[in-house]
Amino acid sequence: MTATLTSRRQSGTRSPRRGVLAGLRSAARNRRRAAPVRLPPSAAHKAFSLGLAMVSVILFGQITNIVIISQVQHATAQTRLFEDLRTALAEGSAPLGQTNHDGTLVAPGTALALLSIPALNLQETVVEGTSSRELMDGVGHRRDTPLPGQPGTSVLMGRAAAYGGVFGRLAGLEPGERFTVTTGLGVAEFEVTGQRRAGDPGPSIPTGDEGRLTLTTATGPVFLPDGVLRVDAKLLSKPAAKAAPVLYPASLNAAELPMGSDTSDLVGLLVCLELLVLAALAAVWSWYRWGQRETWLVFLPTLGALSVLTGTQVSLLLPNLL
Repeated sequence: MTATLTSRRQSGTRSPRRGVLAGLRSAARNRRRAAPVRLPPSAAHKAFSLGLAMVSVILFGQITNIVIISQVQHATAQTRLFEDLRTALAEGSAPLGQTNHDGTLVAPGTALALLSIPALNLQETVVEGTSSRELMDGVGHRRDTPLPGQPGTSVLMGRAAAYGGVFGRLAGLEPGERFTVTTGLGVAEFEVTGQRRAGDPGPSIPTGDEGRLTLTTATGPVFLPDGVLRVDAKLLSKPAAKAAPVLYPASLNAAELPMGSDTSDLVGLLVCLELLVLAALAAVWSWYRWGQRETWLVFLPTLGALSVLTGTQVSLLLPNLL
C-alpha cells in the first residue's frame, strides 16, 4: 500500500477528489471574469453632483428672496418708517421741501409723507429718493420735484411686484378717484385725471399755484416689466408755500429715473458672492468629512442667509420699478 501511494506521488497523478475541487475553483474564476465590472462613482462625480445641488439651492434662494422675502422686508421697513414719520410730524421736524430746516439736502430714505389711496386700499409711507435701494422700503419721492401739495408737478414712484408691489394695482385707478398725501405741510387732496404710457402725450405744465402729482410704476408681466405707467392727478386743496428748488433733473443720476438700476454698490455684491461661494465649497468639504445630516444642519441656514444678502445686492441692479 505504501509503495503504491509513493508511486502515485512520484508519478504526479491526482486523486479524484482533488480534481473535482480544482475544477470548481476554475469554473468560479471563469464566472468572475465573465461578470461585468461595476466601478463605484468617482469622488469628482460626487463633488460635481453636490455642487449642482448647492447651485440649485442658491438659485432657489434668489427666487424666494425676490418673490417672498422682499415682501417681508418691505413690511418691516414700513413699520419703522411710519413711526419715524409720525414722530417727525409730531415734533414739527418733517421736511418741508428738498432741504431740511438747516438747509441740508434731505437724505435719501428719509420718511417724508403718508400716501393714502382708498380706492386701492393703500396706505404707504413715502421716502425721499427713487433709486432701487429707496424703493425697497416704500414709495419714493423724486428728489428734483416739489413735495405733494406744493405748486408744480410732484412725482412719486413705486414698485409693481417686488418689495410690497405697492403700485401693482395702479392701473385700476380711474379718473375722478381721490386720494391724499400727508406731509409736514399738511394734508393735500388730489383727484386722478388720467393715465398714460410710453408714447402718450403728457399733461400741460402747471402754471401759477397749480399743483399736480404723478404716480409712476412699471407695466408688463409680474416681475418682468416692459414699460412705465404714469397716473396723473390734480391738486384740489390749497397749495402750500414752496421754497426755491436746489435740485433739478440734471442733478439726478440714472439710478433715480424710471426703470433705472443702482450700480453704486458692486463691491458689496462681490463680497456677498465670494462669501456664498466659500460657504458652498465648505459645505461640499463637510459633506465628505463630517456627514450629510450635520452638513445640512449647519450650512443650510448659512447658505440661506447669504443668499438673502446676495439677493438684496442683486435687486439693486434690477429695474427700480420692478
